[in-house]
Amino acid sequence: MTQWPRLVRAVESLLPWGARFWRGYFRGGVDRGVCRAIHRSAARGTLYSFGPPPPLTLVAHARGRWAADEYRFRSPFVSHIAARNQAYVRHYQCGARRRPLLIVNHGTGAFAAVLERYFLERLLAAGLDVAIPVAPGFSRRRGTGDHRGGWAATVGAALSAMVQLVHDNVAIESWARARGYRTVAVSGIDLGGTVAAVLAATTARFDAVIPVLAGAHPGRLWLPPRALARAVNRRALERAGVRHARTLVRLFDPVAPARLPRPRVCERCALVGLRFDTFVPAADVRDLAVHWGVAPLWLPRRHVELPRCAGELAAIITRMTLRPSC
Repeated sequence: MTQWPRLVRAVESLLPWGARFWRGYFRGGVDRGVCRAIHRSAARGTLYSFGPPPPLTLVAHARGRWAADEYRFRSPFVSHIAARNQAYVRHYQCGARRRPLLIVNHGTGAFAAVLERYFLERLLAAGLDVAIPVAPGFSRRRGTGDHRGGWAATVGAALSAMVQLVHDNVAIESWARARGYRTVAVSGIDLGGTVAAVLAATTARFDAVIPVLAGAHPGRLWLPPRALARAVNRRALERAGVRHARTLVRLFDPVAPARLPRPRVCERCALVGLRFDTFVPAADVRDLAVHWGVAPLWLPRRHVELPRCAGELAAIITRMTLRPSC
């Protein structure tokens, strides 16, 4: 057991190089037209204007213990990547009775799928139904040009993926209310944590919002000395005219929770951070907590240890979801 911390640190240090081996993040450059359109919409205050939700169509029934009903719908926010505009959500429930529903936006790391299974088991056992949206650039929402990490093939692709997922979550919340769910909460980890944090700042539809590993500004993820800075394809960005890391950070301003208003009801929000994480450092989570005026909850773990703390995360999220409204 004495070797475990060293092994964890070694694995965590190698993960960015593994991502870089697959041509790195933003290997396609900036996609300036998309970035410009999103920034203009944010300046006009229309980026997070949520319209009527689209209808959800059942495409697959649950079969087996871990199976889910799968629904398809047209994303309310149309991306420039056509394959991502058809959205999907997996709905897990136990019995016919409507229990509280938790929308979980999982992350993009190497352990995302493993963590999802651990998470799911504990959340269902704790008395929650679970809805898991498929993020743009993954599974069925992957275009023919998307490879591993395709959600961030360009800066524009990453930016639009986050905005699209925000709108998709609102559509799922409206669908859940129509199905009779009285309590609908939202959470997320890593990329999903940023989506949950943006939802907390842009809508009061959710009964609880619990972002995990969400910093004040997602653009900082790519800023040295953070670990993911080593995974960025700098040459591709330089060819697109981005020669300074600060410029890359500013491109993510529309999805930065610190650039948005604080949640209207902070009592319904909880921020969870990992004390020793190098991907989303404690300082980033603390900055968002200061902006929101809440006390962050800390787990003494690193990023690669997320599956080991699935039980602790599930307990925190369940407690916030089942907490009576003030």
